[in-house]
Amino acid sequence: MDIPANDDQQEPEVGAVVKQASMTTRIHQTVYTLESRMIQLGAGAVRSEYRVLLERDVIKDWTEGDVAQYFGLDIY
Repeated sequence: MDIPANDDQQEPEVGAVVKQASMTTRIHQTVYTLESRMIQLGAGAVRSEYRVLLERDVIKDWTEGDVAQYFGLDIY
């Protein structure tokens, strides 16, 4: 039995979030939320970004970098 090829897959649009993860961490008595995402760039490239929230307030907006790897989050 032949398995049909999935040639119809299209690359996500530039700027699209292709993967994301979120986790909380406690530093002293303060709980922070770390969000990590991968953004689609052109020609198949992606960029990792992260941000930090304190409750619902953004205290560090989206910044290029990969923090997911340091917390054992496998979003790739």
